[in-house]
Amino acid sequence: MTKAPLKYHLINPVKIKTDQPSLDFLTAQSMAEEKVKSLCPDPTLISWYDATTGECHPPKKKCNAGKPGWLNYAESCNCDLTVDINDEQYVFIYLTQP
Repeated sequence: MTKAPLKYHLINPVKIKTDQPSLDFLTAQSMAEEKVKSLCPDPTLISWYDATTGECHPPKKKCNAGKPGWLNYAESCNCDLTVDINDEQYVFIYLTQP
């Protein structure tokens, strides 16, 4: 049995495409924050994933139902918005509701 691609598990994804040649984590995070603040006045970043390095926060290794630990953590915190940059090159998951 193959696991479903990550895109099928993301929480209310908002996609951003950029052809910025030197896109790094901090630039991607800034782009995500700008986007989410245009949708919500006071978002909280709960979880993120950087496919270019394989790093994530929180660094949870265990998977549940084919999902990575950082995504399970975001779901357990009731996160309600994901910013997906360049088809999961960078993924930022936010809690926008108090």
